[in-house]
Amino acid sequence: MITSKFIALAIIILLYLVSCGSSQRESNFLNHGFLEANLLKFGSSKVYPSGLLELTNASMRQIGQAFHGFPIPFSNSNSTNSVSFSTSFVFAITQGTGAPGHGLAFVISPSMDFSGAFPSNYLGLFNTSNNGNSLNRILAVEFDTVQAVELNDIDDNHVGIDLNGVTSIESAPAAYFDDREAKNISLRLASGKPIRVWIEYNAIEMMINVTLAPLDRPKPSSPLLSRKLHLSGIFSQEHHVGFSAATGTVSSSHLVLGWSFNIEGNAPDFDITKLPSLPDPPRPLSPSPNPPISVKKDSNNTKLIVICAATATVAIMILVLLGFWVFRRKQIFFTGGARKFSHQTISSATGGFDSSKLLGERNSGNFYKGQLAPTEIIAVKRITCITRQQKMTLIAEIDAFSKTKQRNLVNLHGYCSKGNEMYLVYEYVSNGSLDRFLFSNDRPVLTWSDRFCIIKGIAAALQHLHGEGQKPLIHGNVKASNVLLDEELNSRLGDYGQGSRDSTSGHMAPELVNTGKATRDTDVFQFGVLMMEIVCGRKAIEPTKPPEEISLVNWVLQGFKNGDLLQRCDTRINREHLVAREVLVVLKTGLLCANQSPEVRPMMKHVFRFLDGTEQLPHDDYLFYGV
Repeated sequence: MITSKFIALAIIILLYLVSCGSSQRESNFLNHGFLEANLLKFGSSKVYPSGLLELTNASMRQIGQAFHGFPIPFSNSNSTNSVSFSTSFVFAITQGTGAPGHGLAFVISPSMDFSGAFPSNYLGLFNTSNNGNSLNRILAVEFDTVQAVELNDIDDNHVGIDLNGVTSIESAPAAYFDDREAKNISLRLASGKPIRVWIEYNAIEMMINVTLAPLDRPKPSSPLLSRKLHLSGIFSQEHHVGFSAATGTVSSSHLVLGWSFNIEGNAPDFDITKLPSLPDPPRPLSPSPNPPISVKKDSNNTKLIVICAATATVAIMILVLLGFWVFRRKQIFFTGGARKFSHQTISSATGGFDSSKLLGERNSGNFYKGQLAPTEIIAVKRITCITRQQKMTLIAEIDAFSKTKQRNLVNLHGYCSKGNEMYLVYEYVSNGSLDRFLFSNDRPVLTWSDRFCIIKGIAAALQHLHGEGQKPLIHGNVKASNVLLDEELNSRLGDYGQGSRDSTSGHMAPELVNTGKATRDTDVFQFGVLMMEIVCGRKAIEPTKPPEEISLVNWVLQGFKNGDLLQRCDTRINREHLVAREVLVVLKTGLLCANQSPEVRPMMKHVFRFLDGTEQLPHDDYLFYGV
């Protein structure tokens, strides 16, 4: 009897100790590398033999995630109040051959299921339909290396605190506080160098602090971000903690070297000598050794060298001039920024411009889908140039636009010229043109959130084209059929330039009808009309409508005068998801842009600020004078 009681008591004590150990393991850990770590990996993430955790490598459209193997209790069992926590980790981002993207995030989530998340600026956590949804109950701290204008990113190198989506409630350019110099010093997130982070939440003060520093620096005395947060509505009894990263159409390696975490206390400190090393960057090719230089000086040899060099220089100049003359004679043009494709390459990519490859027909030319390589899909626009001057003008624009890169512009890769035909080679954008979403029933109905993001994306593209302090680039044909949507419904403005101008009267500014000359002001006018089309879900001119509704601009203006502007919204939009303030700002900005007088129309930089909420619209009495 005594023996059996002793055994039973021993078992109870053992189970208690195991339970305590498990609880400790779940709420307090320190990982110098991740070889022995209790880690769950998803997507592209993996652990190297050195212990280095790689979330994504330098490949496109990747999502990599890693979470601690046990859920963490973030609220007291006898209370609904959240608890304090502290975590610290060391990460590094090394960019690929182009721009870095998109960044990584530390995540606290009730679930590890992120199916449907986009591998882009949504960081593998959200998509356009659930971004910002309060049911997500997710807290994240993002380290973002791509600026997404539609998500209100402040720049392409920032840290942000996110609740239930990737639109940050607090953000700042990446930096650390130098206690000796008493100022913030910038940090480049995608430098490839290790950066240490401290994230601390005080449940009593309801304050979250985010602090950064290079790995060899002590913890700064001042955090980069501080925000008062009441997390009891976010955290449940148990949440998962971990990391998520995504690359999108640009690529980076997102790496984590070490990670510590603690509930109701400071996270354990690292011994940085125990952290795994980062991979060595590729070594530059060694220059070829110089040939031995003869020290013997011979005056006759020197004269001979001078004569030969002079003769060679003259010969090269003659060849260059002759080549230029031949090119001009054969009307073979080339540009400094655009790639010149052979006609055979373009024809092969489009199957000989087969009708099955036709994407759309326009007055200015037809679009075909093509494939240059297994992973490189293109869209080719075929244009017939009537005159040599038209062809020269188009090529000059190709040169200018091919050098212009912005995430809301369709990239112009290059061109091909044969006879009187020109072929413009663009990147292929998967979801096609915006007009099919607005004016036909073969596409899903766009939500208000989607429409507002699309409008701000187009505004950002036009602002970039119009620029400041440089010669502006004029789009000349801003309309729904020239706005493309990618797989995440981000807007991409395409088909720009004089060679693509085929505007209808519903989109043309009055002065364009008279002069035929496109300007920044005519672009603004067209964008104003387009904004109203996107909100109202109808075309600018619809002759079958009642007389007072034929002109969209006049119909919207009457709605403003009658005080029922919100009733002009597309009836297909779910009214519960409408944001009245945003709708009114868009429609009023559209009316201001569509003013008959070019002098009244705002510049695109002001239009974007109106939409972004960083600048107030003029008073209503001024706003619609002369519309």
